[in-house]
Amino acid sequence: MKKIIFLFLLLSFTGMRAGNVPKGVEKARQSVATLLAYTKGELAGSCTAIFVGNRGDLLAAKPLFAAADSAVAIDASGKVRRVERVSGASDIYGCVKLRVVPDKKIKPAKVSASEVVPGDELYILSYGVKKKGFVEPVKVTAVDSLYSCAYYTLALPMQDKYNSLPVVNAAGELVALMQPASASDTVNSYAIGAAVFEKLKVTSANYGRGFLSGTAIRAALPETEQEALSCLYMQAMMGDSLSYRAAIDEFLGAFPGSYQGYICDAEFSAVYYRDMDAASGSWEKALSLSGGSAEVHYAKGKVINSIVLSGDTLSHPLLTFSNALEAVDKAISIDNQPAYLAYKADMLFAHGSHAAAAECYEVLATTNMRSPAVFSKASQCYGELKEYGKAVAMLDSAVNMLGDFPKQAAPYILTRALVKSSAGLYKESVIDFVTYENLMGTGLNAQFYFLREQAELNAKMYQQALNDIETAIYLSPEEPLYYLEKGMLCYRVKMTAEGIRALEKAKELAPSSSDIYYLLGRLYMQGGDKALAGENLEKAHSLGHPDAEKQLKAL
Repeated sequence: MKKIIFLFLLLSFTGMRAGNVPKGVEKARQSVATLLAYTKGELAGSCTAIFVGNRGDLLAAKPLFAAADSAVAIDASGKVRRVERVSGASDIYGCVKLRVVPDKKIKPAKVSASEVVPGDELYILSYGVKKKGFVEPVKVTAVDSLYSCAYYTLALPMQDKYNSLPVVNAAGELVALMQPASASDTVNSYAIGAAVFEKLKVTSANYGRGFLSGTAIRAALPETEQEALSCLYMQAMMGDSLSYRAAIDEFLGAFPGSYQGYICDAEFSAVYYRDMDAASGSWEKALSLSGGSAEVHYAKGKVINSIVLSGDTLSHPLLTFSNALEAVDKAISIDNQPAYLAYKADMLFAHGSHAAAAECYEVLATTNMRSPAVFSKASQCYGELKEYGKAVAMLDSAVNMLGDFPKQAAPYILTRALVKSSAGLYKESVIDFVTYENLMGTGLNAQFYFLREQAELNAKMYQQALNDIETAIYLSPEEPLYYLEKGMLCYRVKMTAEGIRALEKAKELAPSSSDIYYLLGRLYMQGGDKALAGENLEKAHSLGHPDAEKQLKAL
């Protein structure tokens, strides 16, 4: 990289130098810099830029940085500075704003507030160490507007060497930035007004999107706390831990009194480093800054719970379910938000505390978070407790809430069918299965018909069961379980020959299943063929079926 930078510095001495130029223009040349962009350590390109403002920002053409992962800026004195952030970009204006660490040696240009009219003379500046670059006078022939920003037509044939060069007035104030050359225009050149500098900002609306998602140079956080916090949360979801760490540090530096930054800092220490002592320190700092905010306790409980649930074997006194629950309970005691209670219910369920979780979900159903999903979760808790009456009642409430939207209720009706089947309410279960089928129409899969067949079988609805298992086989002809189920149904209703045909097919599909050979043996026994019955029962016995030997003795 040093050799490349030296080459650029050497070439800068060979440029044309203007003769008599206004003093303001001479001074403005100190603001011009060259940018070198790199991808994986290799030079990807260069362009001219200009320092503007007091935060170390440079204004330049955008395309150069689309694929860059790093860049440096070399000012008019030859000093090299690393580009730290992208502080703004626009596809509309074709410009990018980059930021270096500011220092007193940077000489930023002032953005002109003066009106420019056709006929005015401006000056194009190139980069050059110690004023070795060229100064090109140019006349303005037209002034238009591009999305509330001035757009200038200049009496100068456009060349590639002008791309991204700054344009100043006689006072040395920045007026515009040259636009890329157009092969179709050999008479004029064009420049976007310097007011674009203030329009190039990172916001929560463009953070991680468009150009800012295409370059590996990280975007700066916005200047307002709430906007910056929103971007910090977005950065957390992008999965780049190094960029997230840098964003946290940037946020804490810009907003040291914000407790939300320390919540993020604690989470980072705990999740990425498993440094629970550092995390504890950040949570304490957040609590101090927030005056004991419920949000801090809630965030702490969530992080501890997520690590405990991950199965991490790290031993630390803080990493227990009871500590996570205590933190969430503390948040609820300070600010009884339904969202906190919903998380508590979910964590209780995840840890197997189904009764306590059900209680939380039922309370949640009395808040503004009342929904079919909440009732469904409560039902799931009662199902785990084998309190099927309550489980069905919760699903009844879920379905009733969607009375005007029956198709949206379909998933809950299907779940209710399964719960009723588990409770031994087989005929009621079949009714729900049929309701679900009517709501969903065509396109149901083999598993649906298999599940309904089992409910019908237990309800002694044999013809319906036979129809459904046939449908399951039709939809999934390579699944041996369905043939086995048909064989078992046929055995029960003494359709011996039909059952044997189903199980012979099952045997082809799953030749190592002891259940298939055992049931096939029983069917041959039922049909009076002791030889084939014995053959299949012997095979079932060799495969480890627990009841085969007893049946062999009964032959």
